[in-house]
Amino acid sequence: MNFEELIWREPWLAPVIMNLSNIVPTNSIFLAGVTPDGKTLYYNPKAWRRLTPAQKLGVQAHEILHIVNLHSTRRDYRTAEKWNKACDIAINYQLTAARYKLPKWVLAGENDTAENIYDRLIEDEKLKGDSIFEGSNEFIGSPTDEELQDENGEINEDMLTGDLLDKNFDGSKGYASEETLEACERAVIFAGRGITPLSRAFTPSVAKGDWKNILRKFVNSLLGGDLDYISYEFDEFGICEDLLLPKPQRPRICALVDESGSIADELYSDFLAELRKMQLFADVFASGFADSAKLNDVPLKLYTRTMTGGTYVLDVYKQACEKQYDCIIILTDGHLDFPPKEPSPTLWAMPKSHGRKTEVLI
Repeated sequence: MNFEELIWREPWLAPVIMNLSNIVPTNSIFLAGVTPDGKTLYYNPKAWRRLTPAQKLGVQAHEILHIVNLHSTRRDYRTAEKWNKACDIAINYQLTAARYKLPKWVLAGENDTAENIYDRLIEDEKLKGDSIFEGSNEFIGSPTDEELQDENGEINEDMLTGDLLDKNFDGSKGYASEETLEACERAVIFAGRGITPLSRAFTPSVAKGDWKNILRKFVNSLLGGDLDYISYEFDEFGICEDLLLPKPQRPRICALVDESGSIADELYSDFLAELRKMQLFADVFASGFADSAKLNDVPLKLYTRTMTGGTYVLDVYKQACEKQYDCIIILTDGHLDFPPKEPSPTLWAMPKSHGRKTEVLI
């Protein structure tokens, strides 16, 4: 597999392509797939040879767009199979708009974000065809031609579904590496210049979904699925593996609130209203942060906003982690230094994406 032509046509993707550490031929995958850390691309040489040169270029671009969009990192609570389909649909629209050729059996594209497409897939289970991966992103045996053909001898439509792989090259399940994040940031900057049709069609931003629902799903993934406050609105939940912890009897939640004055009053009021609902099943504490380096976590009903100072969260966040809260939720504009590690399950509620693994846009 050679990326020279793709780099020549899409120079803005060069940082992400050059960041790849391994390009691995294997018969254990149908066509192609990328690992969660964005460092390895697997492909099946036999299936690869059956593609035309134009299709090969399109599939290469498809896989690299998975990485530059941080699709594995953005999955969060969502189920693997449907999330992979949603990402494929979003990517394929961009590739088609840029006149790239894809195999005729791939999923049709839609002009929307993967998050919004995913929500529609959850509501509508009638997507044509069943995934050959059956909800698993593990490497599986390559299907035979006979298994892939329908009654008319056509290839099954879901062939690229499943190309967001579950494990990295070393067997770990970590998400985008620091090198990958930096490469993707550079690619996004270059894409902003719009020098190619694909860079103009590329939309890196995460959808602004219903942040209240996402916040509830985050807490549910940590505490379990039998909480009336959360579960009455939803039929299906995913699990964030790094949040799979023993369910406490009476969980303790700490909310850290940006008091620099950059959070609008209406949003601040809505955020506190959601926290008050959580008091039905959890002990909720809140602390403001600005220039102060001291955690002042008090029961939510005693918390008041000061509207002063700058934005500094590192010391306050460290102190909250040391108190071993079951969950930490941070409301901020995102213009701050993020902690290098998150010892406690943490949700960042921000007006725009900052490339965090677990965040909700508000």
